[in-house]
Amino acid sequence: MSISAVDRKEATSMSGVLSRRYGQLLHGGKHTDCVFHVCAEQVKCHKLILSTASPVFEAMFFGPLQNNDPEPEIEIDDISEAIFKVLVNYIYTGVVDYNGLELVACIELYYAAEKYLLEELITDTLMAITRKLRFDNILPALELSVCMGLDGLLEVCMTFFMRCCVNNGQYKSHLKEHYVHVSKECVKAIIAACKEPHKLLIWYVYEWTRQECEQLGLGPSDADLVVHGLGGGSSDWHVASGANELESPAPAPVVSVERCYYKACRPFTVDAESPVFRLRLKCSRFISLMGLVLNSRLTPNRLGHVQQLEYRESLRLDLCEVPAENEGPATARVWSHVIQGQSTKYNCDLHLSWRREEACVLNPELTYELQIRWDTSAYGAEYPCSLQSCQADGILFTDGDSFSGSLVKGLRYANLV
Repeated sequence: MSISAVDRKEATSMSGVLSRRYGQLLHGGKHTDCVFHVCAEQVKCHKLILSTASPVFEAMFFGPLQNNDPEPEIEIDDISEAIFKVLVNYIYTGVVDYNGLELVACIELYYAAEKYLLEELITDTLMAITRKLRFDNILPALELSVCMGLDGLLEVCMTFFMRCCVNNGQYKSHLKEHYVHVSKECVKAIIAACKEPHKLLIWYVYEWTRQECEQLGLGPSDADLVVHGLGGGSSDWHVASGANELESPAPAPVVSVERCYYKACRPFTVDAESPVFRLRLKCSRFISLMGLVLNSRLTPNRLGHVQQLEYRESLRLDLCEVPAENEGPATARVWSHVIQGQSTKYNCDLHLSWRREEACVLNPELTYELQIRWDTSAYGAEYPCSLQSCQADGILFTDGDSFSGSLVKGLRYANLV
């Protein structure tokens, strides 16, 4: 082992020992010299350890305006007891259990990290928030970002909203069933960040205006007053004044993932009894499905005829949601795409792709069934199948019949968060 590797190993080991020791000091309450009053709780800490981590604590305890009491007592009235303890525990041990925190708790922790200028905690918490954003919590998260003036959080949430929600029919369907009413400032921030009037946003602004009128006791004739309060009418989409426009997030790069090949299986034959091939997908994050890689047809064996080198592939792709228990048939179709007459070589990979605006967003909380459907002109065509890995790059592939293998080799997609 090289000297540098030994040094790194020793440094890591020493860091772990110190973290454990600091944690014991905190939880054992030994040698404490300051007390924080958070709600009805007292949190006893060590001024030197807090000051080493945070310039705010350093100024509080050792700056020109320091409290000269031998054991100063500080009131905390803007952070909950639970999150303040998470913050202090992080300062002592460098560890946060983000899996045990809900999104709102992560946002409060981010606020605390901003308040005490803990740069690494700010970065880590924003990453955790990004992983926890979903259709059902993005609007409340945007609301907190705007109302609390948290610019870094607003950027993360707005990027998610623009990439995953604003031009997504799936999110519009979700929002129609689970409407969320936010503040006027939040709506103005969304409009300011949106460079064009997407259908979902037009619908949401209309619905928001209707609900706002009801809450204010106004009639339909007064709706224009509410709309103009957002900063403009239908002919003036962007907020006219007072809103800082955010830059639209750059499109995420499209990447490819291919499953590992294990062994060949019997081919899949398209006929009247089996005109559809099915495969289930589940992703660990929000992605935009941009394409598929399939096995192309086997060359037909026609005696007395010159074998063709190419054929015209025509098929339809449907993506359907699978019930939460992941059992039984797929239910609602959420996306469709038609391939018509694509020139394809026999015995080669078949690459299917489509434009970004035609892509489908995969929600990490859902399982989807991909259905590949051929018409009668493809009856008799054979597609080679193989056993392949069930997981690649955080995407879970579940073949309909594990013994017959799959003709789906991989995906093209863009990460949205």
